Amino acid sequence: MSTKVENHDSKNELSPIEEIKFTERMRKATRKEHRISDSLINAKMTIGMTDSKVWVEGLRRFYVVFQYLEIAMKKEENNNLHKFAQINGLFRTQNFESSLRHYLGDKWSSELTKAMAEYSNYLINLEKENHVLLTPFIYHMYMGILSGGQILMAKQRMAFSDGKGSEAFYFDVNVREAKNQLRNEMNELAEKLDDETKLRLLKESKMVYLLNNKLVKEVKVPTEVLLIKLIFIVGIFIFVIILWKVSKKFLMVLF
Repeated sequence: MSTKVENHDSKNELSPIEEIKFTERMRKATRKEHRISDSLINAKMTIGMTDSKVWVEGLRRFYVVFQYLEIAMKKEENNNLHKFAQINGLFRTQNFESSLRHYLGDKWSSELTKAMAEYSNYLINLEKENHVLLTPFIYHMYMGILSGGQILMAKQRMAFSDGKGSEAFYFDVNVREAKNQLRNEMNELAEKLDDETKLRLLKESKMVYLLNNKLVKEVKVPTEVLLIKLIFIVGIFIFVIILWKVSKKFLMVLF
């Protein structure tokens, strides 16, 4: 698959769909997949606030993805990815490693699970076909950690007061500026691509979330944690019923 560059003599030749920023097209194309992925990640990682094993297994899986993308961005032959690598403070590999060392020590296992291997192989094949096809993964993964990842970091720091283990999500640069740079680089690259390549990037955008979901689903929640959650929910349900009955009796007496 070749990456073709389009030439436009004037803005009047642009169709309405091409006038929309490409990152907006990416957002709209992945709306359903993004919503499902957010729900899965928030559910699992929220449980991770009460069980560090769940949290660290989530980190371990996504570490492999960020590590691969960052190696790809630095390769000399992947010239279309270099601008992303130049965004100050974007890279996450060392930050993930700091979080993993906190929980697992210096000799933590880098062994790939089934979902991790599938994800890695998918990225390898994309890069072999055309390194530009990695850009949806770069865009969505880093936009995600710059957005929802900041919420997860705040929750993790509330759950574990020392704040250690959340380094993967910490940025020492202005997050809003980093997100704007990421959007700009994606849109500028898309302007140089032909329609066929842009449609392929939209397809790969959906694959980002589908592969992310497989990683998250693979993280097992300990039975005792699920039991505690169930007891908590049942307790709230019983409390609401009792409160409703007491309120009902009070209203009957009052009126």
